Amino acid sequence: MEEKLHYTTIEEQINKLRSQNLIITNEELVKSSLNFFGYSSLIRSYREPYTIRNGQKILYRSGVTFEQIYSLYILDKNLRNAVMAAMQDLEEHIKAVAADVIAKSFGIHQDNYLQYRNYQNKRKRKYRFTLAGILDTMKNSLETDKEPIHHYMEKYETVPPWILFKSIYFSTIVNYIDLFKQSEQQKMVEHLYDGEKLGLSSEVLCKLMMDTLFICIDYRNTAAHGGRIYNFNSSKRLRVDEIFDTNISKDINGFSILLFLLRLFRYQSPSMRLDSILEQELNRHCNEFPKDITYLGQILNINIFRKEIVWISDKSKKYHSVKYCNGMHNSKEIALDNALSQGYIPCKKCCK
Repeated sequence: MEEKLHYTTIEEQINKLRSQNLIITNEELVKSSLNFFGYSSLIRSYREPYTIRNGQKILYRSGVTFEQIYSLYILDKNLRNAVMAAMQDLEEHIKAVAADVIAKSFGIHQDNYLQYRNYQNKRKRKYRFTLAGILDTMKNSLETDKEPIHHYMEKYETVPPWILFKSIYFSTIVNYIDLFKQSEQQKMVEHLYDGEKLGLSSEVLCKLMMDTLFICIDYRNTAAHGGRIYNFNSSKRLRVDEIFDTNISKDINGFSILLFLLRLFRYQSPSMRLDSILEQELNRHCNEFPKDITYLGQILNINIFRKEIVWISDKSKKYHSVKYCNGMHNSKEIALDNALSQGYIPCKKCCK
């Protein structure tokens, strides 16, 4: 029979985890973690790689600790936060480019650039993403008493697109760009990509742009609603065969798709942010739990190379394997090879 849902205390949750063979050495850490994040968000969402099923019963694999699950949760939490920050950065960039294209093509007065005839009308599943729905949303936004739109209406009776677009959701802006005529989409990709460097025509770049933006929205929405990011696969399709030649792997999937697509933009800040956090979190987790390297490499579809991490401070030229050795505060995480190249020597107390 299926296990029935019912409320359990943290003590009962800990007893259950122990009965499932999960190793718990620091009960205070478990209590505080479950109290802060909840059993469902932490355990149910991140136990899958570490469990096996025995009939209807879930058991943890030999040697799995609570710290291992918690570390994977923290990896994904930090990656999720990085996705949100990267998508906000990208959103600002995309809105600025779209506003520039629209202003150059149709002028800066809302009565001109919000005319129906300036765009193509595509069939959309949701009314709010149809041409009529998007234009209604934008026109309604002009009537707000919020700044800076209200200021521009009061003072100039004109709201340029770069002001209006700031108040519009990213998903609406992306569907709006999808309704641009070919001439405006091609102006967009001239801003966004180095077509000559990528070896892609303007027509193909338009497909790449739209596929990328819809995939980015999928990741942004998943991150915004607290979904798992490290093993998320977007439902939005990348038209690999229509965009790239045979040198691009058709097996590209998962988080590696997002990284790959962001790296193609001229504007590199979002991809650099994600690359940095991913490398940092993988190094942290895999140095402590090296058996996860294969699993995470397959899920993320990337090659993982371990870097030994140590900690340094501004007060000495010693590196430490323990973050708080000798009561050290404000320590900085650094790769061991980088520490050695900068002249740091091992702490005799914590480094062996």
